[in-house]
Amino acid sequence: METVGKTLLDFQADWVRVVDKGCADYNSLSTDERVWFNLESLIGQVDNGGLISHYYNSGADHNKETMEDLISLGFSDIADLLIQINSLFSNRQPPTNMDERNDIISSWPDGKYDDFFEKLDGAFYRKEKELENSLVNYIEAKILKR
Repeated sequence: METVGKTLLDFQADWVRVVDKGCADYNSLSTDERVWFNLESLIGQVDNGGLISHYYNSGADHNKETMEDLISLGFSDIADLLIQINSLFSNRQPPTNMDERNDIISSWPDGKYDDFFEKLDGAFYRKEKELENSLVNYIEAKILKR
C-alpha cells in the first residue's frame, strides 16, 4: 500500500526520537529504525551539499550499513553511487572515523573529482523522490504501523 501525499516531514516527532536513539547508541536501533536513520540521514546530507556531504558528515560512519539498507529497499543503484565514491578511498572503503575521512578528502587535488561528483549527484537526485516515497511507505508499514 502506497501512502499518498506524505513526506518524511510528516514523521518529524518520531524522527527526532529515532535520531536521539541512534546518536546515543547506534547499535540499539532496531533493523527498521536503522533503515530509517541511515536513509533519511543520507537524503538530508545529500540535499545539503551532494553525496560528498555523506562523507564529510557522520553519515559515512555507517556507510556499509547505509548501502545495505538502500539495497534492502530496492535501491541498489543508489548504493552503487556510494560504492563508486568509496573507490576513491584506500581499500575501496572510507574510514569510519569522520576526521580521518575529512583528512583524505582534503588531500584530493582541488577540482579533480568535480565532474565525477556532479554526475553521481544528478543520478541521486533523479531517484530521490522515489527513495523518499519508499522510505515513507516503509516507515508506515514497519515502524509506525498507523
